[in-house]
Amino acid sequence: MPAPKVLVVVFDGLRPDHVTPNRAPAIHGFAQAGVRMTRTASAFPSETRVQVATLTTGHPPAGHGIMANAFYDPRLGFDSAMDTSDDARMRAAERIYGRLIGANHLSEILWGAGKKFAALTTGKVGNARLLAGRAAELGQPVLSIWGDTISTPAARYTAVIERFGSPPEQQFPNVAVVDWAVTVLLEHMLPDHAPDVCVLWLNEPDLSYHYRGVAAAESETAINAVDAGFARILDWWRVEGQADGWNIIALSDHGHVTVEGQVDVAAALTTAGLSVGPAIGPDVDIALKPGYSAHAAVRDRDPALIARLIATLREAEWCGPILARDRRAEDHGALPITVVNWHHPRAADVAFTLRARDTDSAGGMPGVILADNPDIPLGGGMHGGLHPVELNHCLFLGGGAFRAGVTLETPTGIVDIAPTILRLIGLPVHPLMAGRALTNAFIDDGATPEVRETVHEAGRGGYAQRITTASVAGAARPYLRGGLRIS
Repeated sequence: MPAPKVLVVVFDGLRPDHVTPNRAPAIHGFAQAGVRMTRTASAFPSETRVQVATLTTGHPPAGHGIMANAFYDPRLGFDSAMDTSDDARMRAAERIYGRLIGANHLSEILWGAGKKFAALTTGKVGNARLLAGRAAELGQPVLSIWGDTISTPAARYTAVIERFGSPPEQQFPNVAVVDWAVTVLLEHMLPDHAPDVCVLWLNEPDLSYHYRGVAAAESETAINAVDAGFARILDWWRVEGQADGWNIIALSDHGHVTVEGQVDVAAALTTAGLSVGPAIGPDVDIALKPGYSAHAAVRDRDPALIARLIATLREAEWCGPILARDRRAEDHGALPITVVNWHHPRAADVAFTLRARDTDSAGGMPGVILADNPDIPLGGGMHGGLHPVELNHCLFLGGGAFRAGVTLETPTGIVDIAPTILRLIGLPVHPLMAGRALTNAFIDDGATPEVRETVHEAGRGGYAQRITTASVAGAARPYLRGGLRIS
């Protein structure tokens, strides 16, 4: 019997309610035939590169230290937040931190056990860097569409381009890039590198959701494209892959909600009398990383200034849940960052999202928000916060190791992917991983773990918020179920 292997296929941003027989027949059929996990959760903030690090380490930001797609840490000395797709800043941060990803990476664990890791990504530069970890020095192939300097040497980018042509230009929808990536996976990455674990990360439908809208025709075409690519993968899998020991974990990293309005948070805080800018400096007391999911670092972690900032946010109708690293957060109406597994030395003093609502968008899709992301049009898709729709992601498992035709409602999340992969290929789960192996999805187990939900509430004056989490036996940290401002 061949040794078990795992192919992880990520459809960036795909909403579970878009996996239907008419829209995504291949993905839907795979989900129905295998194990379908319905109560899934992204790590907070529900941004892509946070999920990359969570998937590859089995930790939330509290463990791996990738606090957001872009995060401000005064120790780095940068003049603004570090975008985790800024290669130069990421390298500089690694020199300062020692390790950019502050937890054991799946690729390192596999290398130490004599197993092969490979990845192919159409996501941004930071996506490739975080998928790779130390893959370059370990001789592991990670191929990025962004070129030779972003791919690892073992990926042999130039040889791939000579054989398959250059990656097509990015478009809305990004159909040609999806097709190119699937071809390279099937005709090069799997047969030529013979990995034990391989990750394919496709940047659709996320790209089209963002810039065309969750209910747009272009997004529908993007979903059709990733489904067609996955159908090609399933054709290979059914003919030869499954017989060679391959199991498939298909997932999205987060969902999407719809932007119904934009807010200039920096201007609003400045109008309220706070000294705000991109970095703490002579005339700036609060370094703001703006966005739908935002955070702020306060000069000297001054308790009085933190309290004033939180009070200002509470009074703003555009503000949603507020979190703070101060142990007295609840005295000010905020919740502690421990509730969302964000407690890390790199964490800002205050994190908050803009307001979200449960109502449907103009396109009829559940979940609408305010944002501070001027590049995203009104009606465009967004994620990063705590709305249940954006936290909920697809997670489907199939192959000889997994049960067949079952739907499981046990809370789970991105944090469980690495432990599940390790168990599947016969390696021990790293003892420090916060996630758990999804044993109830395995054909040789199936036992349902105990679950306990907790409601966390805080408020002051006319402001109130609620975040729900679920603790599951075997997981070191609770899963997010959702959070909203309730008054």
